[in-house]
Amino acid sequence: MNPHIDAHPPAQRRGPAVRGAVALAVIVTVAACDTRQQKPKVNLPFDVIPAAAAQQTDLVVPPAAVSGAMQPVDEAFALYTASSGLAEIDGARLVLKHSKKADVRQYAETIVREHSRNADELRRIVAPRSLKLPAAPTGRHADMVTTLAGVRPQDVDDAFLQRFGVDAHKETISLFERQVIDGRDPQLKRYAEQTLPALREHMAAAQKLLHASSAVR
Repeated sequence: MNPHIDAHPPAQRRGPAVRGAVALAVIVTVAACDTRQQKPKVNLPFDVIPAAAAQQTDLVVPPAAVSGAMQPVDEAFALYTASSGLAEIDGARLVLKHSKKADVRQYAETIVREHSRNADELRRIVAPRSLKLPAAPTGRHADMVTTLAGVRPQDVDDAFLQRFGVDAHKETISLFERQVIDGRDPQLKRYAEQTLPALREHMAAAQKLLHASSAVR
């Protein structure tokens, strides 16, 4: 059982929407704490997009989106994952509009392609459960995309690689690892386990590109 959810027995006696919101808040807080403990290896000369850890109390999805169609831990995972994946896609598409660097553009294209495939698979899994996933990034994921859109063109590459490629993936990896352990839905657990290797590759590739960018400054 998930010890973090079991630690709040009063929440379990409430309705499914409230339980789902509690589960989501727990997941976001835990993932954000993990991000805070692992500091980025590259010090950028600017801080254009707030780190996810600075907003750990924000809900990523509106409470109204929590329907109780699935177990709280599974529904929270699906809603959060959908929003995160859409933010990665939108951020990568913004980079493709501005970046002149071939390696960064190739990375962004990989993110669009693989996160789109992951999103399609997630929708396929939850469709029989009647869970409605967001059609666009929500909460602080939406804020991250909006902020990236306002970054100076010469800073977009590093901002995207740091906040979307490293920070967001670090948080998502932590979430997926917990779903593998604590999830209740067998298909979602398998989805998380099968997607983790690609997420780790995405983060490692972003770190490599950031280091290369830092070396030429």
